[in-house]
Amino acid sequence: MRVVAGKYRGKNLASPKDDRVRPTTTRIKETLFNVLQGYSQDAVVLDLFAGSGALGIECISRGAKEVVFVDNSKDSIELVRKNLQGIDGNFKVVNSDFSGVLRNAYVTGKKFDMIFVDPPYASGLGELALGLIFDLDLLAEGGVVVFEHGAEKTYEVSDKRYKQRTKIMGTVVAEFISRKSVALMAGSFDPFTKGHEAVLDEALCEFDEVWVACLVNPDKKYTFNSAQRLALCECVCAQKKGAKAIYSEKYAVEVASDVGASVLIRGIRGDEDKAYEDDMAKFNREHGFETLFIEPNVFSNVSSTKAREQIAKGDYSSIPACCVPLLTSKEFADLK
Repeated sequence: MRVVAGKYRGKNLASPKDDRVRPTTTRIKETLFNVLQGYSQDAVVLDLFAGSGALGIECISRGAKEVVFVDNSKDSIELVRKNLQGIDGNFKVVNSDFSGVLRNAYVTGKKFDMIFVDPPYASGLGELALGLIFDLDLLAEGGVVVFEHGAEKTYEVSDKRYKQRTKIMGTVVAEFISRKSVALMAGSFDPFTKGHEAVLDEALCEFDEVWVACLVNPDKKYTFNSAQRLALCECVCAQKKGAKAIYSEKYAVEVASDVGASVLIRGIRGDEDKAYEDDMAKFNREHGFETLFIEPNVFSNVSSTKAREQIAKGDYSSIPACCVPLLTSKEFADLK
């Protein structure tokens, strides 16, 4: 084994004396870090089930800010220390069970940019470690967990806050798991228009998941009731990957917190809208949320007011095409 790239490129690493520890080969490591390009620089790294320490050492070589090596085997810890000889950097070697280290990180408020989980394949320890990592929220924003397992089994992350990318390398499989980027697009949507759809389409280009929150403004008198407004939102979202609809009588910032969004989306139609929305953005920021303004390139002149006026005349040109059959149905009229 050797270091693939960075400051210590080409440095030979000692391998375990027996097959109780299965080190990540140079070829597999090279493939992993091709996927992880850009993550190592200035990263805080946790190398669980460190074994030979090859993964954490690769991160040090590539500019990691800090690396914590963890293994409950004294033989593995001795091997890690041996491989770290001649290497400068901010690192710590811990002879401990993985759960104790993870719980201590939670108590001290520590998060990691990269977490490697590479246990003995048939042990089931990887799934336990991942569950604890997600439950304790130990992954920093923009961070990644790399879970290595044998090709004879599959793994699917069950926590809906996360997404995964699978890389199959012969008999070895790596799961790259990161937190979904989630945004909230809130409004009255009385009704949902092509202008709203244009904003949603642009938001979906930026985020993995966008929640369309149909909310209530007590100062407004609605043409469509809450069930009808939500039904139109659901109709549009059903056509778009990553889009979800929700109805709530809470404030937008409260709904954003409920669905795990970090950003609120606001569609604007020029400087007049921007002046009003700036005040809303200030309110959102005071409550811990950033606001992304989107001025769509198409249908920017379409408003709910205009759509309502057109609908009253039998004109549905400002409504998303998928919603027109619903809007004109008896079932829609009967929604309460």
